[in-house]
Amino acid sequence: MRIRLLLHFEPPFLIPYDYPRYLYSFLLHAIKLADKEVAERVHNNKRDIKLVASKFKPVGRTKRVNEGLLVESGTVELHVASTEETILRVLVEGLGYGIGELYVRGQRPLYYEPRLEETPEHLSGKRFKTISPVNVYYNNPPNGFKQWDLSPVGQPNSPFENEPKVWKELLFENLKSKYLMVYGEPYEGSFDIRVLTKKPKSYRLLVKIDEKTGKPIYTRAWEFDFKMWGEEELLRVAYDLGLGMRNPHGFGMVEMERGLR
Repeated sequence: MRIRLLLHFEPPFLIPYDYPRYLYSFLLHAIKLADKEVAERVHNNKRDIKLVASKFKPVGRTKRVNEGLLVESGTVELHVASTEETILRVLVEGLGYGIGELYVRGQRPLYYEPRLEETPEHLSGKRFKTISPVNVYYNNPPNGFKQWDLSPVGQPNSPFENEPKVWKELLFENLKSKYLMVYGEPYEGSFDIRVLTKKPKSYRLLVKIDEKTGKPIYTRAWEFDFKMWGEEELLRVAYDLGLGMRNPHGFGMVEMERGLR
C-alpha cells in the first residue's frame, strides 16, 4: 500500500543534501503525534513491519545552493509505502494534527494533500528505479570488522572478489527477512534482479548522529534502473517495504517509470 503526499511549505523550500536524517525525523514525529505506540515500533523494534519513503521530490523549478536544492514553489512530493495500513493511516492523521508543529530543518509545512496510489497488477519483469544502500561488515585484519557499502556494479578497492554477486545475495536476504515479517513464514521461491544502469550515480549521505558517541553516521547509496523477477508476493513486499536498508530514511523505494504501469 502506498500514499503520495504533496507537502506545501512557505516558498522557497530547501531540500537539504543530508535529507535522510530530516526526512526520518519528520515522518517519525508525524506518526508519534497520532500514535506513540506505532512510532515506538517504527523507531525501536528491529523485527517489525516498517515503512519505506522516497526522497523529497521537487515540484517546479529548482536551484542548487550550498546547503541543498532550493524549490521555488515550496512544494515537494513524497511517497510512503508499507504493508501495514495502520502505519500509513496514523502518518496521515499525524500530519493533520501536526500542522504548525512539524518541520524539516526548521521549515514548517503550511498544508498537505494525501492520495492513495494504485499498486501495479504485475511487478515481475517490469522496469523500476531506486536509490538503495546495502551495507556489510567484513573482516579487516588487523583492524577487526569494518563496514563496506556495496555497489550493485562493483567499485575499485573492493574487499570482495565479486561485489555485485555479494550485493545481490545480501539484497535477497534482506528481502526474505521482510517477507518473513509480513507472512510469518520463510520465502522458498526464487528471486533475481538485473541492474540496467551501467554507471549508477552514488551518494554519500549523512543518515543520523550516533546517540552514544555523537559521531555522524554516513551511508553510500547508488541510484539505478533495474528489473526484478520472482513470485509476486515477494515482489510486492519489495514494493511496499523497499529494497536494501535504511528504508524509512528515503532509501530503497521501488518506483516504476512513469507511463509504464
